[in-house]
Amino acid sequence: MTDSFERASDEATGAARFTGDDRGQLMLVAALAIAVLLVGLALTLNTAIYTENLATRTTDTSLDGAVSHGRTVEAGAGVLLDETNREGGTYAELAGSFDETFGNWSDATATLAAVRGAATNASRVDHVEGTRISQTDAARNFTDGSESTDWTLASDVGVRGVRFNVSRDSLATSSGSAFELVVDDGTNVVEAEVYRNSTRAFVTVEDAGGTRATCSVGADAGDYVTIDVADGRLNGTACDPLDAVHTDLDGTVAVSYRNAVQAEGSYELYVNETNATVFDAAKYASAESGSSPVAEQALYAVTVSYVYETGETYVYRELRVAPGEIA
Repeated sequence: MTDSFERASDEATGAARFTGDDRGQLMLVAALAIAVLLVGLALTLNTAIYTENLATRTTDTSLDGAVSHGRTVEAGAGVLLDETNREGGTYAELAGSFDETFGNWSDATATLAAVRGAATNASRVDHVEGTRISQTDAARNFTDGSESTDWTLASDVGVRGVRFNVSRDSLATSSGSAFELVVDDGTNVVEAEVYRNSTRAFVTVEDAGGTRATCSVGADAGDYVTIDVADGRLNGTACDPLDAVHTDLDGTVAVSYRNAVQAEGSYELYVNETNATVFDAAKYASAESGSSPVAEQALYAVTVSYVYETGETYVYRELRVAPGEIA
């Protein structure tokens, strides 16, 4: 994660001399300055209301720093959330670890923001307990713990952060028998196949209306194919057909694999049901077992608050952070 901050610089100017003839003007300027301060105070007291829709509605350049900082907080919290989950632990341990890491990040960010004349702070307010489903054994196919080739990972859930790192050589050479991710909201279904030929690897998506669209990457891109479903990327390049997971689905979903023997590698996703609900010993191993696939406790989402304050602006806001959410 890289955060960039622009450093402002101020140019010193010479002070003007006021003579006795200028005293009346000086008193007028002082009165105007007091009036401006009072107006600024009134604006500050109303900032909490005014900034509820900062990112989409404001045209006040004095709030640009607050908007930018809010986006930085959201991105930073998202990266740290997934890093925390990958370390593993109980829900309490994960929350404590996130708080510590996010607190350190907030302190570092505040130091940099102070250079620009801003005071900032961020912290976790709440979280949603969920489950991380993953496979780290890159030599294993995508079957479940009982080696079922067609299986449902979780049902009636919100899902986010679906990512694959698939061995190119393990993929089927035609779409008809290829590994397939299926996301079903009970009304609409989106299906994504992954396969290859001698020169390219393909992702073909069938949207809820039955329309099929494909993106691909050349064989010279490496031995593994990375797919970020929610971000719509194949090996880091935009794969527009994957947008269907956002546009065609609504509410909770079931997530399933088909032809799971036709893909080997690693993957992860998060669902918003507790591990006690999702875990099935016929499908999953425990995190401590060293086997795959695993279902373990994770923080599905966090709500974080941030403060951004300058001489002109005071903003307090809360953000829900669930990176890569598709349903």
